[in-house]
Amino acid sequence: MRTFALLLLSLLVSVAASARTEIKISTLYPPGSDAAKSLIELSDKLKEKTNGEVLIKLYPGGVMGDDNTVMRKMRIGQLQGALVSSGTLDIIKADVKGLSRPFAFDSIDEVYAKRESYDQVIRDELLELNWLAYGPFDGGFSYLMSKKPVTSMDEIRQSKLWLPNTTDIQQVSAELNVDYLVMNIGDVLTGLDTGAIDTLVSPPSAALALNWYSRFNYVVDTPVLYTWGILILPEKTLARMDEKTRALVTSEFESWAASLEARLRVGNANANDAIRQLLKPIAFSARDIEMLRAAEQSHSSAY
Repeated sequence: MRTFALLLLSLLVSVAASARTEIKISTLYPPGSDAAKSLIELSDKLKEKTNGEVLIKLYPGGVMGDDNTVMRKMRIGQLQGALVSSGTLDIIKADVKGLSRPFAFDSIDEVYAKRESYDQVIRDELLELNWLAYGPFDGGFSYLMSKKPVTSMDEIRQSKLWLPNTTDIQQVSAELNVDYLVMNIGDVLTGLDTGAIDTLVSPPSAALALNWYSRFNYVVDTPVLYTWGILILPEKTLARMDEKTRALVTSEFESWAASLEARLRVGNANANDAIRQLLKPIAFSARDIEMLRAAEQSHSSAY
């Protein structure tokens, strides 16, 4: 009788475990960041509201690998979600570049005005590709930061420049005859310390969080491009849930996204102010900016 009871208990535990959904999410955001903390808070809410049926297991700080590795792990089911930068979406051929064109915006208010309609365009495009999307999330503008003053294209070409190695950057840099160093984000600080890099383009929030700013003296006051991120999950992740649970989880993800976006906008505005206190703002050549905008428009119209 005791043996039968143990077998029954084991079976019940096994069934309960199999019914539980664990959503494994990767992000480059480090532990302790607003994004990472908010996902832990979301996991606690989901656990409570679903009586432990739905949990989030977070992998922060890029521990699951680079963008290509993370996307592959989602395709094979090793991960069920990732909070990624907009550039990562190139891997799945998502046509969502309307916010990320270099030199397309002069003020953050212009970006937010466009986002009032474009955010849904992004989510709809990803859904067409069988991805659920929550966001986008504000990353703020990226700015050119340097050890020595860099105020023209000639000076950029003479610098030791690091840029994220996205498809768009590869194409535009080739058109502008600009060379840059290819390096993982985790190696950038070492590159700055060794002198392999002396110039880069980054949002102030990232430059502060990763301590890059401490290696620079100057920041160009013209924004280069707007940065944003988004949480994506394969559509099948929630499809396995019953209708009631799926509706609850969807609602919680949407509420989480709205709350995180509000926090990030405030944080990025504060970081933007802070970087101008820590580094000396300088102007970039107006003629070169017009040339860069013309080159970007030509590039955009070709795709």
